[in-house]
Amino acid sequence: MISMHGEYRRHLRSGIRVPVFLKYANHTIATHTLDVSASGLRLKRPEQVYIRPGEVIDVDFPDKAGMNVAATVAYTGKSHIGLEFNRRRFSEYELRELYDIAPPWQRLTARSKRALWTNSRRFAVLLANTYLRAPILALARPHFVFAVYGNKQQAGSYFTPRMAQRMPPNLVLGFIRNQGMRGLLVASQFMEDELEGDSEKVRFYLEQLHRDYPDVQRIALVGRLPNFVMKAGIEIAAPLVEGSLGTRYMIWDVARQMRERPQYNQQTSIVVLGGAGRIGNAVCQDLTGLYDKVIGFDTRYKEDRETATDRGTVLQTSSVSHLRKEKLFIGLTTHGDAVLELQQHISPGALIADDTHPCISLQARERLKEKQIAVEKVVLSHEEFLMWPRMPNWNNRDIPGCLVEALVLLRQPDIGAADFSAFCQEAEFLGFTGRLVRPLGE
Repeated sequence: MISMHGEYRRHLRSGIRVPVFLKYANHTIATHTLDVSASGLRLKRPEQVYIRPGEVIDVDFPDKAGMNVAATVAYTGKSHIGLEFNRRRFSEYELRELYDIAPPWQRLTARSKRALWTNSRRFAVLLANTYLRAPILALARPHFVFAVYGNKQQAGSYFTPRMAQRMPPNLVLGFIRNQGMRGLLVASQFMEDELEGDSEKVRFYLEQLHRDYPDVQRIALVGRLPNFVMKAGIEIAAPLVEGSLGTRYMIWDVARQMRERPQYNQQTSIVVLGGAGRIGNAVCQDLTGLYDKVIGFDTRYKEDRETATDRGTVLQTSSVSHLRKEKLFIGLTTHGDAVLELQQHISPGALIADDTHPCISLQARERLKEKQIAVEKVVLSHEEFLMWPRMPNWNNRDIPGCLVEALVLLRQPDIGAADFSAFCQEAEFLGFTGRLVRPLGE
């Protein structure tokens, strides 16, 4: 249930306590919830009752006749039990019903806690970018900057339009540390759609970064920002870091691990959804070192084209017929939910490793799960990495792939962009590891 606090804690139901009955080992046990989400529950652990992780139990809600769910015990603590629902999720309507049966004081407490958290974060952002900005920059003395952007919903978590008028155009939103290197998470007040549609705003963003941080060694560009920069006619040269090497390494490491899973160890091919993109095309080439055949699927391809490399074969195609027999997919589409357009062409039992931005949404994952298609999020980790506060929908110890290239280059500045193999070796030596994790909120 700890991992659930990324996607769901924005809802008012956090902390709601309602009575439940657990049916386990021919016993009916009364307890109450500590937290409720769309995908699971956290319960008060009944005294003298121990339920092992992995056990399946039935949960009844006596105050809502007919509401019952089957759930698997995800973990057991000294005072609580975490449950994950089996093959179902609570709808927003059901969650609102549970919220409404809680005592009024609990609902008020939940609203107050959420309001306090939101306003505290906004106040901290305001202070950090007004009165405390100069001392923060002097104390942080960053070696690198991670330049990011967001949409209106994400921005609203950090500041209001009225606050924005009092703050500088580029905002300090977080502190990053890795192996003695210090960095800052910096976001433009321009939203993603503004940067995509107006190159002048992209130029202003980067010019302001250079003015604000003249001494940083690297400026890592997040997500689609390198595309926006190149569209604006700006050369991506030091201290700017495109980030594709780190992303490619992360996907390469994850693709290697996918084939090591018992159910997929006979797979000799993999599909890259979005294979015609700047990163996707390179990823297809990279993965020929792991798979005999890599299918680069993209609607931008006008005809099938098969290319043999010294290690394997890359098929560039827009034909959905090539997807039906495949089990392993890398998601690199421009937005995650684009995969829904392909769901009827993907076989049950398939696994999609999601590295899209924005990622595949909860609603889309639910629809894919109905077709027995699994989705896991691609992340990169390091034992000595910390980002505080974390980015939306990220664990604070997971690293966006586009940041890793800058972190590696800080240690080994002589690694060239053309030598992907050398970069992989150095990233692995430094302790960076690709991982597949369940998306926050699951």
